[in-house]
Amino acid sequence: MRHSITLSRLRTQAEAISMQRFIPVLLLTLALGIASWSAHAATAPDINQPLTLIQLTDIALDNNPQTRIAWATIRESEAGVELARAGYWPLITASYSYQRNKQVNFTGSSVGAQTRYGPSISLSYLLWNFGTRSGSLDAAKFALTAADLSNSQTMQDVILQVEQGYYQVLGLQALRDADEQNVNDAQTSLDAARQRKQSGLATIGDVYQAEAALAGAQLALQQTEGNLAIARGQLAIAAGYSANQKLTLAPWQPDVSPQLPDQDVSTLLKQARQTRPELLASKAREQQAVASLEATRGQGLPSLALAASAGRSTSLLNGASTSADSYSAGVTLSVPLFAGFADQAAEHQAQAAVDIAQATTLQLQQQVELEVWQAYQNVHTAAATLTTTDAQLKSAQQAADVTAARYKNGLDSILDTLTAQATLANARVQQVQAHLNWFAALAALGHAVGGLGTPASTAESK
Repeated sequence: MRHSITLSRLRTQAEAISMQRFIPVLLLTLALGIASWSAHAATAPDINQPLTLIQLTDIALDNNPQTRIAWATIRESEAGVELARAGYWPLITASYSYQRNKQVNFTGSSVGAQTRYGPSISLSYLLWNFGTRSGSLDAAKFALTAADLSNSQTMQDVILQVEQGYYQVLGLQALRDADEQNVNDAQTSLDAARQRKQSGLATIGDVYQAEAALAGAQLALQQTEGNLAIARGQLAIAAGYSANQKLTLAPWQPDVSPQLPDQDVSTLLKQARQTRPELLASKAREQQAVASLEATRGQGLPSLALAASAGRSTSLLNGASTSADSYSAGVTLSVPLFAGFADQAAEHQAQAAVDIAQATTLQLQQQVELEVWQAYQNVHTAAATLTTTDAQLKSAQQAADVTAARYKNGLDSILDTLTAQATLANARVQQVQAHLNWFAALAALGHAVGGLGTPASTAESK
């Protein structure tokens, strides 16, 4: 089925998209650029000092290779627009020729050598070609728009990577502290079991159980330290450094009051469709495919071109010099008659590219909406778990304290004590994970809807 969008409608859609949809993202890009420039104009962050999330983000936007690739892609697309515009200019060629001829007639005698030389200039200018030239220019412009929007999406992706790495490192640091406390509690229980055994109030089995609990707490601590080292490497890579670069983070204040987004999920879905740079870039590539289709259709239609030339030729023969000027101008109408059905095949190929681009946009829109939906639900779930885990930790701490006191007084068994400590250890882990999930969910929701700043501002305000 042939596409019904004409070039005039294509340009109208381009202007509408640029004014209504691309402006928020481009303003966001400009704001990020100004903020980054201002920060560097003042002072660059010192990676040897504790870094906040904003400072890490500023570093990543400068150092991460993904942003460099995105800016290089924009420069490449800008060059593509200039290359397409070159088709609207005439092609002017200047040349200078020099020839020396010597002929030998059939009798074997030679004729005097003749020398010809002189300059010339030629001009060729495409006047009209049924939209091939304008379609190529429109396709290049839409490619540039897509590159700009992809750059915005790349920056948001990098920011999300930094946010996720930042909260992951801080969360694992808090988890390591919790595991260290669990080890201390397990050591205290082991010391109590040994003292009771020496007093004849406990058996060797109590000591063995306490030793096993201590080993399990130490194992959890070792695993957390390993995961923390991996998370540090991931954060360093996200910031544009090597994995072994040590980054010190500013202290984390996880005690927050969850503030859910004011918008409902329908509003967030609509916002994502209008502001998500990745989706807008896909729509721009869709329009690029439409423009390429128009350009392809023009290749099988007539074209009108102007050609002109001027030159002077000087001839030297047997010492005599003669000169002559030449001028020419003409208009050529070229009508393609048969090219082995290449034009039809090229049009079918371009139409298929349009269909692929449209389906890709639809698929991406569904993916974006799913990301928003999942992120929205995760935020609400994370908010609910914050209160629950705080209450769980408070109760587990009280139960562990009571059980430990009862064990020292011989009222509870070592199994009761270790069970209470295991419950407390799990509550500590759950609380840390709940706060980590809360910040990660906020970051994911901001990324999904195409907006920035919610997680960062929350963290920085603390």
